[in-house]
Amino acid sequence: MSANQNPDGWPDGGSTLSRPAGWTKQRPPMWRKVSLALMALMALGMAAQAAWSAWTGQPGIGVPLAAGAIFLGHVVGLSTRFWWPRQRSSRPSSLTATPDGTKGVAFPYSAWPYYWLTAVLVMTELVALAVVVAAALSATVVGVVLAVVVGALAMGVGWFLVTMLRLAPGKLVLSPSGVCHRSLTSTHFIPWHAIVAVSAEWIGTPVIAVKAFPSGETRVRRYLGRFGSGEVQFLPMMVIRTAWLASDPSTVYAALCFYHAHPQLRDRLATPGALDRIGNGRAARQNPL
Repeated sequence: MSANQNPDGWPDGGSTLSRPAGWTKQRPPMWRKVSLALMALMALGMAAQAAWSAWTGQPGIGVPLAAGAIFLGHVVGLSTRFWWPRQRSSRPSSLTATPDGTKGVAFPYSAWPYYWLTAVLVMTELVALAVVVAAALSATVVGVVLAVVVGALAMGVGWFLVTMLRLAPGKLVLSPSGVCHRSLTSTHFIPWHAIVAVSAEWIGTPVIAVKAFPSGETRVRRYLGRFGSGEVQFLPMMVIRTAWLASDPSTVYAALCFYHAHPQLRDRLATPGALDRIGNGRAARQNPL
């Protein structure tokens, strides 16, 4: 038994959960770092030029520059959230009701990535709308074709945005019966008996992969059909992108691994004691949760 573990195998509350090797061995490529740095510099330059234009009484130049700076700044903010993780709370927020009538430990999505992505998509929609109107008013064949193509793309982005906000906030729920994941555009439930492994992977960004075999109790609902945020393309595996989680991904990963390995303790996931076990990282010898 490791010095950093309690008798039941859960990491001791006095130790810090280390990030799995599946996440630490990977890094964003250099070209991505350089492109983000250049984008940030462009945003700062455009903001400075917009401020100067406003100071010198040239709002016609300053307004589009300010809008461009805001858009690029949000793209940088969204990208930074996904590729450079920050310290997050280790405690799950609450117990939540599950479709089978019991309760489970909920790890909700953070509000910040929703803000960054929603802002980027709304600004993209506004730009697309302006392009559609300008192209349609040109009254040329090229303009009409451009208006139709951009309009169709704008409808797709709008469909995605509305679906994402309707399902928000996403969350991962560990219950006595299984694991349920509500992502941006889909829901996925896997019973515990169908799960064969839990691993830390890297699919563009760090993810938690819940590997499972097909089961009649598995439930998947795709709100955008074949389109969407991409997690369902890995079925029957469940993929949780860690950047969306409000809780520390290492804690979520440890909880999934722990309850996968300890089926005799899964019924306690419906009790408040599970929040203490996961949040504090400890279990009592005489009265395990």
